[in-house]
Amino acid sequence: MLNKNIEQITIACIVPAYNEEKNISRVLEVITKYNKFHEIIVVDDGSKDNTANIVSNFKKKNKKIILLKNNINMGKTAGVKKGIRFSKSNLIVLLDADLIDLTIENIDDLILPVLNKEVDQTILDRAGDRIPIWGWTNCARFFGGERCFWKHDFLDVHVPNSGGYLLEIIMNLHYIHRNKLIRTIYCSNLYTVHQYNKVNKIKGIMNYLKMSYSILKKSTISGFIKQIFWIESDRYSTIYAGYRKWFYLRIFFMPLIIVAHLLDGLLSFVWLNLKPFFLFLEGWSTKPVYYVKEIKKWWITR
Repeated sequence: MLNKNIEQITIACIVPAYNEEKNISRVLEVITKYNKFHEIIVVDDGSKDNTANIVSNFKKKNKKIILLKNNINMGKTAGVKKGIRFSKSNLIVLLDADLIDLTIENIDDLILPVLNKEVDQTILDRAGDRIPIWGWTNCARFFGGERCFWKHDFLDVHVPNSGGYLLEIIMNLHYIHRNKLIRTIYCSNLYTVHQYNKVNKIKGIMNYLKMSYSILKKSTISGFIKQIFWIESDRYSTIYAGYRKWFYLRIFFMPLIIVAHLLDGLLSFVWLNLKPFFLFLEGWSTKPVYYVKEIKKWWITR
């Protein structure tokens, strides 16, 4: 159910992109059909491929699309800030340009809790992030790039243009320190193209290691732990509600949150890595094209 003041709210979708000619069409196909967006701002961050031309072709068919171009690559954080500053809307949706199988329903799930004032920020928890070997930890849900939040809240966050991998962790800690509620929303259909599919395996893994080190260094151990207890999951939000409501019972809720967090991550990791083989068996005689597509998706998102 929508907030009654929805008519007074304008929504901008910001899509930072760098060399995403292979991926960005999938995302634009979906978001241009989402009629609640008032602006669709794509920030081409100095791409050397055909990204800008693809966006320009979509722009011819949809007047809501705005293409901002950087002459040189300045990084995702700078691109996001540029898009948000340019936007005239008061509610911001961030979407990565390399998403796989994004749906209208995913966007609704991202926006509605913020619109209805249930939470201050939402993050899509992508199933694809739980497939790699570190997926069982369930920590990737804190750092998803698909977010919804109020513009005025973001403008209150000090995020340097050189933030690199740190945009998400800086936002998380800012909200936590100000007692603003963040909720992750699990999307069993949503995948993304991982770093080691864009470059090579070794370089991609090194990029993830550098990213993890930067995040841990910025957050510190205490900041990382705070995210576990203060960024709630929609899958076990009742436990988080009890943790926030009953201060003297937190010693009881803390182990419940940790167990739920790790068990959720472990079960998802196992299932998502086994799922393609079940689909293979199921589709062998009836849907060969379908199971080939699913196994291909599984491979490119590992």
